[in-house]
Amino acid sequence: MGANEGRGRTAAARVREVSTPELYRRNPFRIVGLTAAATRREVRERRLRVLGVLEVGGAVPDGVPADATVDEVRAAFDALGNTEHRLVDEVFWTWGLPADCECPLPLHRAHDNAVAAYAAALDAEADRTDDHPTPLWTEAARCWTAVLRSESFWRHLNHRVEKLGDRRLDESTVDGLRTALPDALLAPLIEVATRSAEPRRFTGYLALFGADRHAVEDARAAIADGTYRRVEALLKELRRDLDGNRVQAAAERAIEETAPLLDRLEEVVPRAEFRRTASLSESIAVVANNIGVALAEVRGGPASLIREVFAVARRCSRDPETLEAVARNEVAATADVPAAPPGREPSVARIFGALLHAVAATVFLAFKLPEEVFPAVMFLGAAPAALTNCVVAARPWTTPGRYPALLGLDFVVYLALSPVELPYGVAIAVAAALLYVAPFVRVRRSL
Repeated sequence: MGANEGRGRTAAARVREVSTPELYRRNPFRIVGLTAAATRREVRERRLRVLGVLEVGGAVPDGVPADATVDEVRAAFDALGNTEHRLVDEVFWTWGLPADCECPLPLHRAHDNAVAAYAAALDAEADRTDDHPTPLWTEAARCWTAVLRSESFWRHLNHRVEKLGDRRLDESTVDGLRTALPDALLAPLIEVATRSAEPRRFTGYLALFGADRHAVEDARAAIADGTYRRVEALLKELRRDLDGNRVQAAAERAIEETAPLLDRLEEVVPRAEFRRTASLSESIAVVANNIGVALAEVRGGPASLIREVFAVARRCSRDPETLEAVARNEVAATADVPAAPPGREPSVARIFGALLHAVAATVFLAFKLPEEVFPAVMFLGAAPAALTNCVVAARPWTTPGRYPALLGLDFVVYLALSPVELPYGVAIAVAAALLYVAPFVRVRRSL
């Protein structure tokens, strides 16, 4: 490997190293309170003043972040003393007005706006500010795209190589930066999106930075990489549970855990566009189908669980042959599942019991309420109550013993309260509780 090629790779490696969500907050120029145009002499003088104050426990000097420690400030000054590091750090910090670089003023302004907007967007994503990140990402992308496409920007970096006067830097260093910077600008965005609960929002920002289609697809795949690995791990665990005859546990995990993972993948790397997503979805469908078949063979396997795990298989697959197999297996697995036994009590008898239940409350209220109040309460409460009871009585899950038990409860409650003087509101509340609440309480046959 030639010396020039090595310098380019060193610069590219440094760019990748610093391209994190802390790219701007940990920039050495920010920590020491200098602009990227600071001379070596200015850096030395600033070091003496700042560290001299901090090391004796003095107040943090102006321009230095309040939360910076002595060790962080010292490390920042050390980084600025390394010209290979400093050149990269200059790229990601404000330049100020052109001095001896002969750059057009709009270039410096666009660059500094890009730095400020990107830094503000990262702060907004980290909840350090209340700013809305979308316009900040848009501005950062617009300015950075213009900067990277400007030959004046690359001439400025070549000028800085000459100005720094280090034999380890030359034009190949700038070539390395030219290669690495487009991906480096996406790296913090990718990392923030990976941690976010709504990664889909960030996929729209990626294309704004001028990256080509392949770079954007690679970035989206990088955002989804952690989710991909969790899905692959889940598949291994489901297969292990299936092989270990832990079928019901496998079914429950497939139902609960696959949907959120696949939904997240679909937001960032939809199966229609990404082969890895489609492949994993089909693999889950096959495993869910196998779990459903195995669960049906378990004595007393819950019918609802069998149907739900086959529903997972149908949701995950787009392959016609797989879907056909899932449908066939589901029919076979659920063919012998007994249906819910019908109620032995005729519907007419249940509805008659419901009407008696409503009549009992009506009689109770007639004795407890004044004549002028009773008609209004009956109109507003008794009619809807009777209808509610009849509707509940007609439901197939209403057990035969429900309304006889409720009528007995009515009798006991009303008999106990008959000699007691009750406020009107209490009487109405008692009747309402028995009319509206009691019919929905499941009553076992033993009652």
